[in-house]
Amino acid sequence: MKDYTMKFLNAVMAGVFIGLGAVTCLLVPNRMVGNLFFATGIFLVVNFQNMLFTRVVPLAALDGSFSVPDCAVTYFGNLVGTLLCALGISGTRLAPSLAEKVRAVALPKLADGFGNLFLMGVFCALLVGYAVLCCGRYERGSFGQIFYVWLFITAFVFCGFDHIVANFFYFSFYSLQFGVSSAMLAPTLAVTLGNVAGGAFVGFVDRVKNQRKEKPAYQQEDAA
Repeated sequence: MKDYTMKFLNAVMAGVFIGLGAVTCLLVPNRMVGNLFFATGIFLVVNFQNMLFTRVVPLAALDGSFSVPDCAVTYFGNLVGTLLCALGISGTRLAPSLAEKVRAVALPKLADGFGNLFLMGVFCALLVGYAVLCCGRYERGSFGQIFYVWLFITAFVFCGFDHIVANFFYFSFYSLQFGVSSAMLAPTLAVTLGNVAGGAFVGFVDRVKNQRKEKPAYQQEDAA
């Protein structure tokens, strides 16, 4: 129980980080420049090894680093973290200027079709998943890690792909400012399924590729 409590708190912080990244992205006056700063949240997650849903899913499929219960704890922890971030920002002087920006982001998602949102979630998870795998090959805080986080995350933001945890923040803040809507349920489900499918695909493909590699030299020597 203690282990899952710590994982939940870890996931809550990941949700807060993504919320802060979304706030930064929207409040930068120039939208193109703002998109470059969304990666701030993901960079914090990667550096502090936080349990972000789109990080946990591909790693679970890759090597079993995380279990299905871990994914569930992460999902709800991320939701709580983004809600806390939205509540905090709603109590600041930033709220009025942020409200209309969030509304402009949230309304197209609420009006979109299930299939389209699913695919937008898949493509988002592909980019985030590969960012996670690439970052794992570099030391934390190194140039390589920073570059790949920025490259892949900025790509999905520019394309407008859907990240479920970012959507948690947008919908939470939107609800606090304009009221809760049942129309949020379908987009949330569609993007969740898309992120799971895309993330699991990335992890599974890399797992199969690794299994097909030749044995390391030291294993070959032992066999001889």
